[in-house]
Amino acid sequence: MCGRFTLTVATLSEVARSIGAIIEPGVLEAYRPRYNVGPTSRHFVARLVEGRRELIDAEWGLVTSWAASRPGATRPINARSETAAEKPTFRAAFRSRRCVVPVDGFYEWRGPKGAREPVRFHAPDARILWLAGLYESFTMPTTGEVMTTFALLTTEANDVVRPVHDRMPVLLDGPGIAGWLSDRPFDLGALRALLRPAPASTLEARPASRRLNVATIDEPSLLEPDPAPAQLRLFG
Repeated sequence: MCGRFTLTVATLSEVARSIGAIIEPGVLEAYRPRYNVGPTSRHFVARLVEGRRELIDAEWGLVTSWAASRPGATRPINARSETAAEKPTFRAAFRSRRCVVPVDGFYEWRGPKGAREPVRFHAPDARILWLAGLYESFTMPTTGEVMTTFALLTTEANDVVRPVHDRMPVLLDGPGIAGWLSDRPFDLGALRALLRPAPASTLEARPASRRLNVATIDEPSLLEPDPAPAQLRLFG
């Protein structure tokens, strides 16, 4: 499960350069650093179109074309990599609408119910991480606007994430990105081979602020743990 993530780099051009992508017109101005990206948020995905990688804006929470006309239809934010190729919701996108999603950290929660604490996982050198995703596009019947939505692929947790959660998003390196976005004939075995836990050295964990639980708070201070409560002093 991955339900919140960050992308805090200064510009979208930096994101595009890191993967060799062009930016779809009108998308550049929509970017701002984000510290609390949650479901239904607008974000960005990179896909392969006619041999070129392009970065487009999209909404987190997959809506298939056949579900677009159903109010209240389920919008999954994650897809299990082990079963996505067979599930009706993800099957078509797995075959022909694969994407990668830029983040520089993602959150999971630990601790007992009612006192759960967020942990942010990020690269030790703070570089951009590219997550395997699936996307769908459809035309809004009321406005004619083309809407693109996406979901993240998850896999078993590696040794860094496992103490907090048993699942993690699929992180792709350079060759993995090329293989996932490839427009070569569909090869299920080759694609599934990419959907594995990232090496433990890829990530490190750091406590974050509990204010992440408020979806409207989106500021740099969320990356830091909350201050410890002041200790009461006894005077006698």
